[in-house]
Amino acid sequence: MSTPSQKKRRSKGKDGAVAPVGLRLNRLGRASPREAAGKPVYLAVEHDDDQEVPAHSIVELGGGGGEAHLVLHNVRGMSFATVESRYGPRIVGVGGKLFTTVYDPKTSMEIPGPFLVEPKLRPVLIPRGSKLYALSRTPSVVPGLDFLPWFVYLDLNYVLVAPHDARTMGWHHLPPPPIFPVRLNPLEYRDPPEVRVASYAVVGSHILLSVQQDKGTCAFDMDTNQWDMVDANNLPFIGKAVPLGGHLFIARSIANGGAAAVYDIRVFPLQPTSSGSHKTELSILNIPVVSKGIVPGQLFCSLGKGIFSSIDVRSAATPGPDAKLHKARKKNDHVKV
Repeated sequence: MSTPSQKKRRSKGKDGAVAPVGLRLNRLGRASPREAAGKPVYLAVEHDDDQEVPAHSIVELGGGGGEAHLVLHNVRGMSFATVESRYGPRIVGVGGKLFTTVYDPKTSMEIPGPFLVEPKLRPVLIPRGSKLYALSRTPSVVPGLDFLPWFVYLDLNYVLVAPHDARTMGWHHLPPPPIFPVRLNPLEYRDPPEVRVASYAVVGSHILLSVQQDKGTCAFDMDTNQWDMVDANNLPFIGKAVPLGGHLFIARSIANGGAAAVYDIRVFPLQPTSSGSHKTELSILNIPVVSKGIVPGQLFCSLGKGIFSSIDVRSAATPGPDAKLHKARKKNDHVKV
């Protein structure tokens, strides 16, 4: 691991959590209650310093962890997701430039993946089985960063055909969301709108998506590869809704200034309408939560059985070679409705 310079710097988690750069890690808290024992949680962090090598680290929280696993690529602006494969779970990093990296948490080995057609900056990553969907977070109509194709997927079962070769098959194109700038007139192309993903969730076989503009909510059916508008209103939360089991999700409420909230989210595919056609419908209910207190302002991770963990990563104030990642507070909480 490289030695930090005397300049103070911090690292950012994928959803905005702040963590310091350092040479070593203090022992991190284990997951509890007993149902969560033995399940490690991995946190991907990006280092702020442009000269820091590597650009990202993968930190194991709980499960006897505390060790930092370093990602080899010196590329900033990547996103990470855990994806199943015939070889077991892998942590896949995508973006920054054209890169894809596939990391095995058991062996700490990393292999290169297939290149993207166009570079994506911190794309939205959605795993489903052995497939990983990548969506441009800020779609652009100008060739270069986040240009078309805006929506692609990769199947790890057809990528990891050999332990050290992940370039056999590449990314596949998918239709873009209807709320992206897919149809612009010549005047709009001269001054294209700035579109940015605001919130999303995965409900069954559907990806729900809203952007910062009030364009409503669309849904992508991963079984049929089709988009459909499901609500005239945007999703009521910020960022990603983390599944808790069943139809329950935890996310940060827009109405409550980003405070944690639990939602019952259901998608009813292809319901008949009065005109005789069929339309996908969406139902979202805000569920009261009985809690002893949630660590605010950081990351959520589902542990199953209605249990979630909120992670608070402290920043380091000590510069120089003795800088370290301070102990991350992990609070496990039950959802009771």
